[in-house]
Amino acid sequence: MDTDTGGTCRSDRGVSTVHRLEFDVSWPPRNVAAYVVDGPEPILIDAGTPTETGESELEASLERGGYALADVDHVLVTHPHSDHLGQASTLREAGATIHAPAAALERLERDPETVRSTVRETAVEVGYRGDDVDGIVDDALESFRRDRRLLDPDATRPIEANATFSVGDRQFRSLETPGHEITHLSFETVLEGESALFAGDALIKPFRAGAFHVGIDHGAGEAIDQYYDAMDRLLETTATRVFPGHGPTFEDPHRIVGLTRKRLDRLLEETRAALAEIEPATALSVAEERAGSSRYLAPVLDTIGALGTLERRGVVTSEREGGVRYYRIE
Repeated sequence: MDTDTGGTCRSDRGVSTVHRLEFDVSWPPRNVAAYVVDGPEPILIDAGTPTETGESELEASLERGGYALADVDHVLVTHPHSDHLGQASTLREAGATIHAPAAALERLERDPETVRSTVRETAVEVGYRGDDVDGIVDDALESFRRDRRLLDPDATRPIEANATFSVGDRQFRSLETPGHEITHLSFETVLEGESALFAGDALIKPFRAGAFHVGIDHGAGEAIDQYYDAMDRLLETTATRVFPGHGPTFEDPHRIVGLTRKRLDRLLEETRAALAEIEPATALSVAEERAGSSRYLAPVLDTIGALGTLERRGVVTSEREGGVRYYRIE
């Protein structure tokens, strides 16, 4: 596929009904993709970044593809991360109907005080202390409130997992693909007689997206098991072309599923080796040993999920002391 620069909109190679839009982000790989599917009721898969720059990129790139903002009739959100739902409210105000995973809308209906409590408990269990705990709680609540504002559960149509559904004149099949995000859905449809998969962040060719799953919250230790389950489910796809949220489009998704599973296997091996060097240890300490730093949440969340999987497999064991969980090799 020809690589687009930020804010472009062009037909993807070999599929004239799909136009790829790219938005700049400050973290690797430096951009995120959305896709317009042509038709009597144009459909946008994912909605870019939640900044003023994201809004101007959306409008400019749509214009390059021959669209005005008001021409987008529907938006399908793969998962509620800010770089995939950022312009949902802008598009809604312009007249689009927003569709998102039903489970994501349910999670956005939670009481913020419940979120505060569960995130704080999990942060302490992982090994954070003092101001770091407060910072994680504040960031989680800010993200929660932002996502609820952008997606607005009361004004968004739910998409059920592992179901066939229609949007406009087009039929899709949703595949439940958690791990990167607990409510993540991938969407399969037929384009010009070819089965295609809009994979969001569940399946990316150059790398594996982090196992963010629920963030620092109850259930974080299930992320890697859920990621493996998502890969099993993606083996069911009949798609021959994949349109991901990052990186180039690609063919042969089953091969990338296999590569992603190997990347998960490697994470488990690295996590076990890191724990063996410093046991007993918290998830935070293991992440620092494995990745060299815990400055960013991605390696911490990967490590929490990996330790959960290793414990369920009987490779490691853990116990809580004063609200903090310590792991050791079984």
